[in-house]
Amino acid sequence: MLAGGYLVISYIYRLQDETNVLIKESIASARTARELKLTLYRVRAASLTYLFDKSPERIAILQEEQKEFVMLLEQTRSSVNTAEENNHLQQIQALFSNYQQTLTNALELHRQGRISQPNKLIVHASQDLINTIEEKTDLFIISNELAQSNYEKTIQQNDVIIRKALFVMGTGGILMGLMLGWMIARLILKPIYKLVLKVRDAAGGEVVEHIRMNSGKELEELDFHINRLITRINKANEDLRKNRTLLEHASKLASVGKIAPAIAHEIRNPLTAIKMLIYSMKEDSTISKETQSDLKIIINEISRVEGFLQNFLKYARPAKPNRRITNIIEIISETLQLMMPRIRQNNIRLTEQYHAGEFYLEIDPDMIRQIIMNLVLNALDAMPNEGNLTINSILAQDKKKGDILEITVSDTGSGIPPEILESLFDPFVKGKEQGLGLGLSISQRIAELHFGWISARNNPEGGSTFIIHLPLKNPL
Repeated sequence: MLAGGYLVISYIYRLQDETNVLIKESIASARTARELKLTLYRVRAASLTYLFDKSPERIAILQEEQKEFVMLLEQTRSSVNTAEENNHLQQIQALFSNYQQTLTNALELHRQGRISQPNKLIVHASQDLINTIEEKTDLFIISNELAQSNYEKTIQQNDVIIRKALFVMGTGGILMGLMLGWMIARLILKPIYKLVLKVRDAAGGEVVEHIRMNSGKELEELDFHINRLITRINKANEDLRKNRTLLEHASKLASVGKIAPAIAHEIRNPLTAIKMLIYSMKEDSTISKETQSDLKIIINEISRVEGFLQNFLKYARPAKPNRRITNIIEIISETLQLMMPRIRQNNIRLTEQYHAGEFYLEIDPDMIRQIIMNLVLNALDAMPNEGNLTINSILAQDKKKGDILEITVSDTGSGIPPEILESLFDPFVKGKEQGLGLGLSISQRIAELHFGWISARNNPEGGSTFIIHLPLKNPL
């Protein structure tokens, strides 16, 4: 049916193009024929006028009219469609050539001084010859109109054929469509409907059970891909639930970050005033030693609250890093050197293993030093009496960020409690009694400002490992 429809449509377009061309040519031919007849009248009038006025100007007008007639005759010849029309044009051309030759002879006789004989020739040319030419021109116009009538009949016949063909195709298409619809409903739609019933609940977030369709190569392949899709849908739903939980948690942290500076400011001002008053009271010599001791405790507690506020502000509103090209291994060594008294005090065995070569990174040395110090202090708190502390660096690869320098801080302490392992870098999450739970959060924020991150894990043999990941090249 499609092939038949294509052929019919192609035939219709071709027929329309041919008909349009023929109609245009026929119309142009009829118009030129009528202009030819009007020009013939002007030639006759110019010839008769020449009987009375044989001036050079009149001769020029007569010749100009003859040229226009010849030009229109050539135009008419180019638009001839039938042999009959071509025959009429040949006769017109021969008669007009005879007319021109007669006028030429009359002009020659007139130059010789003869009068009556040229006038007879002009009358003969203007009446007899031109009348004959006019009759042939009328016959040409009648043939042209007859050809247009035949074209119209042909178009009507073609219209009847096209309507019949379209009726047959439409009826056949409806019958074949009904048959194909019945076959599709029987062979394809029924198993697909079963498939839809199984997959439909996926949009509601429910776990979708796998299905098994009837045998058949196409349906077996469809069954395989649909089951893969169901597995992905179930996994996507599970990931969506996890991401929704993380989003709620991030929203809470964002709210804390917005109100933190205002709260810290409102608390810090009265604390400063209280601290100044207490210092003034301590200078009073009449206060007893017991009161002096109480005031000292109050000052220490105020200082602790101020330290909390300072760390809180560092997390909520971190400063921008002041980057410069720095040898990071030297930063690590200098930080460990500053912490050696505390390391010896805890009887810690320190091991340093660095990758061969020097690594110069565009970093803020003070911020990186703060990360190293936070991680080492946490390791020392996890090993209060003795233990092993290992600091090393290796060169690794990341798919997105390329070359990565990994700085590892590993201890043999008590390890990270499993219940806080996933939320270890969130603010106010802590694995020890002391502290505020902001050290790791601040360290992670500093690493992110350097386009890196910090990861943590528990060691199989005990203790924990923190890894600082820093890209060697900062992204633009």
